[in-house]
Amino acid sequence: MDDFKRDDPNVITPLPGVERRVQETVIIQRESSNAAWWGVGILAALAVVTLLWFLTRPAEQATDADLRVAQAEAAAESARQTAEAALVQNQLNGARDSVAIAQAQTATARAEAIRAEAEARTAQAQASEPVVIERQTVVQPASNGPAVVTSTTPQP
Repeated sequence: MDDFKRDDPNVITPLPGVERRVQETVIIQRESSNAAWWGVGILAALAVVTLLWFLTRPAEQATDADLRVAQAEAAAESARQTAEAALVQNQLNGARDSVAIAQAQTATARAEAIRAEAEARTAQAQASEPVVIERQTVVQPASNGPAVVTSTTPQP
């Protein structure tokens, strides 16, 4: 029989020193458990019941007194915000007034400094003796005769 297999061309002869590999397939099946599905179902039913309770519970009726209290609180909050805005505006106006006063005082101080400087120069000029420069000049008479001035006469 061994000779028969060797003559068959479809038979692969193993080489010496080579092991044959056998492929095994292992299939694992878990046992199905309904406990998880029961837990999910109970949680879903609990969620539906809670949702229905929130949607169908009676709403609390607000009384006229509660509405008036809420209106009074809203009016008080509005008054507080208006007072804060007025306070901020007053502070801004005060700052602008302070800047304007400082600028006016600076201009007044500059004018007084200019006036004092002018008075000091005047006092210095009045206190000093005038400087007189005297120089003797020699006038030479014309040697050509009387001078005749015309529009074309060159001037010395």
